[in-house]
Amino acid sequence: MRTKIKEKFNSYFKSNYFFITILVFFILEAVWISISAAYPQAFDENFHFGLIRIYARHLSPFLTKQPRGGNPYGDVAVHPSYLYHYLMSFPYRIYANFVHNQISQVIFLRLIDVVLFTIGLIYFYKFMLEIGLSKIYTNLSILIFTLIPIVPQLAGQINYDNMMFLMTGLTAYLSAKAIKQLRKKQFNINLLASIVILAIFASLVKFAYEPIAAGIGIYLIFVIYQVSDKSFKNMWLNLKNNFKSISKLSKLLIIVFFVIAAALFFQRDGLNLIQYHTINPPCNDVLSVAQCSSYSVWFHNYVTHQELINNAYKPNKNFIIYLGQWVYWIWYRLFFSVSGVKTHFSNYPPLPLPSAAFLILAAIVIFALIKYRKKIFKTNDYINLMILVIVIYLIALIFEGFQTYLYTNVLELMNGRYLIPILLFMASIGGFFLIKLLKHHPKVKVFLAIIIVLMFLEGGGVLTFISRSEDSWLINNQTVKTINKTAKHITKHVIIEGKKHYSSNFWFF
Repeated sequence: MRTKIKEKFNSYFKSNYFFITILVFFILEAVWISISAAYPQAFDENFHFGLIRIYARHLSPFLTKQPRGGNPYGDVAVHPSYLYHYLMSFPYRIYANFVHNQISQVIFLRLIDVVLFTIGLIYFYKFMLEIGLSKIYTNLSILIFTLIPIVPQLAGQINYDNMMFLMTGLTAYLSAKAIKQLRKKQFNINLLASIVILAIFASLVKFAYEPIAAGIGIYLIFVIYQVSDKSFKNMWLNLKNNFKSISKLSKLLIIVFFVIAAALFFQRDGLNLIQYHTINPPCNDVLSVAQCSSYSVWFHNYVTHQELINNAYKPNKNFIIYLGQWVYWIWYRLFFSVSGVKTHFSNYPPLPLPSAAFLILAAIVIFALIKYRKKIFKTNDYINLMILVIVIYLIALIFEGFQTYLYTNVLELMNGRYLIPILLFMASIGGFFLIKLLKHHPKVKVFLAIIIVLMFLEGGGVLTFISRSEDSWLINNQTVKTINKTAKHITKHVIIEGKKHYSSNFWFF
């Protein structure tokens, strides 16, 4: 009897039904944030909504000058991250034509973002299976990912990170398929061209995707070079001959979409490099200081920097200390709860059990990586691909944050949401070595999985937002407030909440 029950549980956890259950659970989490959280939410939601409204006044994404009302959003006409706002402006145009209430418009766009993020989860799921991870591990990894509090909160608001997450999952999945085919010396030019074109579009959604694109591009070129007998000449001939062999329609589609993507990329990134010698120029290099002063992010950094100069104060340049603070605050801001502009970004520390579970899991993965460090790069192509992407992405993120810190003496760019595009890559790498570590300890493996999942369920996901929230965090709707209050009352009796206030710079559980 016990064996049959065990087999049924095992069969369910590795089934597609369990993954669908996770998706439904996640959608409910993110939708609740979408319909309940006050506008604007913490992650620059008013910035993104404002840009969508500006692009809704233009049919073309090519802006020849700073648009009317654009100053609060910086140098709009040259900013390299614009494709999300331009594309989202079309459903907004249609909906706003019939519904004039702003909060209804916001909720409508938020729900589209939930869809974008959910599709991204599906592609990451397909990616993890494509690279050889078990269904049980993949399902549990995605479950835990959706229980990180910032994940549903990001998915449930207007933010270009949601489209970037989708594009990251899609390009990763296609890259895994391409690598598998290339190792069999199959040069699928349609697939390779799709990856290139999608990567260009994704870079225009958010320029922070460019390190991911670089990692994928470098590794694919490396694999193509290897399977072409380590000859650039052979590599070119293989690609050229494969392009010749496809249908005329496929050739036309590749050329058309590549030209469109390249033109859009050149119009922003290319011209910025030519004119300003950087992809993302400072606002005051494009506009006047008076115009840029309406852009709160730029103005804060500018004023802070001027104060440093006037006081002749120099930030601590010790990179090791900075890195330690960066790691701490990234972890903290993956699990904390935060309101929006309306309540001056009120925030409370993480709930103890989900945040502790993440640290325990990270510690075990790090131990496994150290134990099998000599085998890491020999495991498979997918491990090497993900390591390259993660390393390039983290170097770019940390370097930009450190440069900003030296400019302002403020610890910025330390939001946990910046790790969301690569967290499932980290989980995938960890999976290969966790399974190896626990291969001969099946009972320990089951016990660990149960404990970690239970700890994450103790307030993870949207439950962190609900348990920490106040009425001022919610939209002005009595039904929403009543439902949230009831849910909060229930969680109080089943979730270990820990301290809501803390007195030190560091929060300990």
